[in-house]
Amino acid sequence: MPLESVRFAVLGPVRVWRGETELDPGGPQERALLALLLVRAGDPVGLEEIVDALWGAEPPRSAVNVIRRHAGSLRRLLEPGLAVRAEGRWLVRAAGGYRLVTHGDCLDLLRFRELCEAGRRAAGESPGRAVELFTEALALWRGPA
Repeated sequence: MPLESVRFAVLGPVRVWRGETELDPGGPQERALLALLLVRAGDPVGLEEIVDALWGAEPPRSAVNVIRRHAGSLRRLLEPGLAVRAEGRWLVRAAGGYRLVTHGDCLDLLRFRELCEAGRRAAGESPGRAVELFTEALALWRGPA
């Protein structure tokens, strides 16, 4: 059975869809973890950085275990049929932390960056086209982050 597509949004509230169904990414810490992984767009995020983002200077002793539980919850949210210890397609362990596999078609932030870069390249030769690209990029925003 093929996996359903997953899409993410961070240009406004953190949102996630599997297929056409919008999913609830969980409580504030799960959303913060998801947002951190999405902003890093496919790069590994170490446990230290995650701990700092979720708790700041005074994390609980259980911080790493809590992060593992949050990551497990996100993995099951994105791939509900995934076996407990199986490697996921979207959320993978990497470099002492986690990495969320993303691309421009599934993450509004990456599409925004692509459009802005294309707008910068077009600005010198075709200012009108640059304006179109920047306008399209700005239209991806759906409220305060």
